[in-house]
Amino acid sequence: MKQTKHMGGMAVRSLSAALSVTALLGAAACGADEESGSPPSPPRSPSAAGSAPAATPGTNGAEAAKSMLERSFVGMESLGGGSGQVQRQFGNMHPATPDDVLSVTFGFTCTGGSTVALRFTVAGEEVPSAAGSQACDGSVFQRIIDTSRPGPLDFSIAATGPEKGFYAYAYYPEKKRLP
Repeated sequence: MKQTKHMGGMAVRSLSAALSVTALLGAAACGADEESGSPPSPPRSPSAAGSAPAATPGTNGAEAAKSMLERSFVGMESLGGGSGQVQRQFGNMHPATPDDVLSVTFGFTCTGGSTVALRFTVAGEEVPSAAGSQACDGSVFQRIIDTSRPGPLDFSIAATGPEKGFYAYAYYPEKKRLP
């Protein structure tokens, strides 16, 4: 009798383990950007393997880049941003940050295989510590920029490589002055 109960417990544990493994395998079968039960993504061409998702017919590449960026900064309030197609040189000026914002996080992503060099100015002065480069592979570049001096916040980008990708950027408050 004890042996039967023990065997029954083993069977329950084995079934439980099998279900756990099945659930893990099912979760692993979904891609990073897919949820279980959602329709499958369109197949990628072999040349796009390993790169960020390209715009598919009916979707806007700049909106896809913006969506990638927003997924990286969930729950954060954006002070401003934009998106578009990668060009040899581009940038934007944010007129000013709110008085209580002492620093911002600048988030940027791009696709298409270019490499971009980013430069920043605050109130007309270059911020060398925030400069950097980024491969346009869908990863997110982020820098914290001191905005305690009043004035516009500006970034400029020089791209090398193909101009077939898209970008998105946004400014997020990082540090605020206490009331």
